[in-house]
Parts: sequence; C-alpha cells; structure tokens
Amino acid sequence: MSENTPPSTPTPPSAPEPHGPPPTGYSPQPSGPTVAPMLESEARTWAMLVHIIAAAAIILSAGTLAFVAPLVVWLLYRERSALVDYHGKQNLNLQLTLLVVGISAIVIGLVTFTVGFLITLPALFAYGIYALVISIIAGVKANAGEYYPIGFTIRFIR
Repeated sequence: MSENTPPSTPTPPSAPEPHGPPPTGYSPQPSGPTVAPMLESEARTWAMLVHIIAAAAIILSAGTLAFVAPLVVWLLYRERSALVDYHGKQNLNLQLTLLVVGISAIVIGLVTFTVGFLITLPALFAYGIYALVISIIAGVKANAGEYYPIGFTIRFIR
C-alpha cells in the first residue's frame, strides 16, 4: 500500500436469508383464508333462517337454547354477507335478552319465596310470545332483503 491511499474498510458479508432463497417462480400466498361473498338470494335465505330456526327453538326448548342457532349461523356467515351479519346480531341479541329475562324471573321468584313468580312468570311468558312473533316478522323481512331492527332487546352484540 502506498502512503497516500487511505486504508480500505472491509465490506461486511451480506446476511444469508433465514430459510434460504425462495424457489424460482415462487409467489407468496395471501395470509389467512379468503372469504367469498355470498349471493344475494343465499344471503336472504340464511338471514331468514336465523330468525325462523330461532323461533322454532323458542317453542322446542322453552327459550333456553334458542340462542344457539343464530349464534352458529352468524359465526359461519357474518363475514360473507352484511345482511346475515345484521340479522344474526339482531336475533342473537333477542335470544340472549330472552335468556336473561328467564333467568331473572326465576331468581326474583326464588328470592321472594315464590311470591315474585306472580309477576315474573307472566312477564317472561309475554316476552317469550313477543320474541316468537318478532322472530317470524323479522324472518319475513330478512327474506325480502330488508334490514329490520328488533326492539326491546339488550344490545349484547353491536
């Protein structure tokens, strides 16, 4: 080396790729599953079934298991259709409210040594009839493609 040239700094070796180089022709796949949107007719059918199956479950299980059908349908199809998402939430809130009303009626009746049942059981029965009728009405509206809001519910899921 001559005295006029500065000493050269060694270049660091390039870092190897952690798993080796990608194979030729490789294109990365999108992360996570892709969800295909639902046809409008299929969305209307599933939105209607959310309400109709829940209405049948109100009768068959006295309202105790009526939340299961809307929950399953909503979890399966909420990302594929805004209509199914909306109606699933509406009916799930209705069924959960019915469940809370039923548990509250029993607790109040037991705490008041069965005297409270004179008020809470008729109220529970009336709300059960309301849930049954409004589920059928909402099912018809859902089949028409309408976003029908259900009143008199606690908004557990927004």
